[in-house]
Amino acid sequence: MLKYKFGLGRKVAVIVVSALLFFSICFAFFAHVTGYKMLEKQAQAKADGIAEFGKGILEHLMVEGKPHILDRVLRSAIISPQINDVMILDKDGIITVRSTNKDIGKKFKLANLSDVSAVSKESFFPVVENKNHYQYVVNPVFNKPNCYSCHESSGKILGYYVVKASMDDLLKVAEEHRSLNIIFTLLIVIGIGITIMLALYYIVIKPVNRLERHMNRIGEAVNHSKTYDDTQFSQLNESKRNDEISDLEKAFNKLINRLNESKAKLSEMHQNQLEQADRMFTVGEMAASLAHEIKNPISGVIGALQIFDSETQSGDARKEIIGEMMSLLQRVNNAVNDLLSYARPKPPVFETVDVNSLVNKTLSLITPLQPEKKINYNVVLVDESLIISADSNQMQQVLFNLMLNALQAMSNKGTLNVFVKKSERSFGKENLVEIEITDNGVGIKPETLPFLFKPFFTTKHKGTGLGLAISKRIIEQHSGSIEITSEAGKGTKAKISLPLEQNGK
Repeated sequence: MLKYKFGLGRKVAVIVVSALLFFSICFAFFAHVTGYKMLEKQAQAKADGIAEFGKGILEHLMVEGKPHILDRVLRSAIISPQINDVMILDKDGIITVRSTNKDIGKKFKLANLSDVSAVSKESFFPVVENKNHYQYVVNPVFNKPNCYSCHESSGKILGYYVVKASMDDLLKVAEEHRSLNIIFTLLIVIGIGITIMLALYYIVIKPVNRLERHMNRIGEAVNHSKTYDDTQFSQLNESKRNDEISDLEKAFNKLINRLNESKAKLSEMHQNQLEQADRMFTVGEMAASLAHEIKNPISGVIGALQIFDSETQSGDARKEIIGEMMSLLQRVNNAVNDLLSYARPKPPVFETVDVNSLVNKTLSLITPLQPEKKINYNVVLVDESLIISADSNQMQQVLFNLMLNALQAMSNKGTLNVFVKKSERSFGKENLVEIEITDNGVGIKPETLPFLFKPFFTTKHKGTGLGLAISKRIIEQHSGSIEITSEAGKGTKAKISLPLEQNGK
């Protein structure tokens, strides 16, 4: 099932659209609110002007003693389409004069005004009546010195001049203003969004996609190429830009150059290794043939010397010479056997093997080899019978080589430790058995450790340097591992790890 890829372009588009929508909504709301407030203030200013003008006429008529023409003046004030009603209240809020002649003598009431006598300055009160929006402008009429002739000088407010202004036209203009704001905001947002998306696409997304496609082609070429061919990976065509994307393209091409150089070196090394392997194979075949030709004559000479040795008296001086000749020929024979084992390895023949019995049998062969040394043998085996699937002869050869190396590493005395245990680790899905062989001999220098398993490498004056190489190959044929750790002057430890079963058998 293909997994949906939420690419860079989609991420950028979502972020840009989300940001623009958020800021456009904020801008439209702010523009609508501020526009409405501005229109509202303009309407209030107009109503205030009418109220001030009417209050001025009222004061003039009262001073001139012409209150009888107030009705006519008030009715002329509502000729304006925005002014619906004008009234004069006394200081207690009782309607004394009104342009519509309604509710004369009644107390003026508004839902959002508990008592008009609480108004001490010009105030505005929005109301909704029969789904129509109005604003009442309540303007106090203050007691002035000119009014003392008819009114007591102790009163501060003589009454109130109230104007009722319609706000429906204002709301209609506000609606049109909001619609225009929304339309222009959407156009601006779409324009900015398209501009940003195009800029991001051509500046970032398109070059990155081009780089990704080229990287995928290089990856496919790497997967299908061989280390020894002369294929060169193509470079990316660099753009003429001077920014971070062009720096990335240059860095990618430098990486391709290094990859081509490394591939060329690997190809050269591989070719050299093939030539060297071919030469080694030819040399190995020749060595194996020579060893085979040498082995039979040596065996015959050793047999003849054994007959001469048996027929020679013990006090005869020639007996010592014959023994030395047999010893030297046996060394040659062992070297030939090692060379044949390495050049023509035999596949293991698996059978059930008791590890404890195998270790004890190998120890019985090792113990008599160097009787002049005082060696202590410390053997720790598992209590139960530990059965593995292995080639007993090959495994005995491995243990013999490792134990012999341990004996030769110790001088006149020492301790050879052999530990057999089940491992708590897992080897793939198989349980492990571990065999550890340690000594307290001269140890191995750190610079020598990496070369221990290389063929023909040896630190001894005697030997072919094939023992550990053959042992490692035998262990690997048994799906196991061998590890050697050492510290110069303190001793060496060889650890063999083997699965209990081979291939589930």
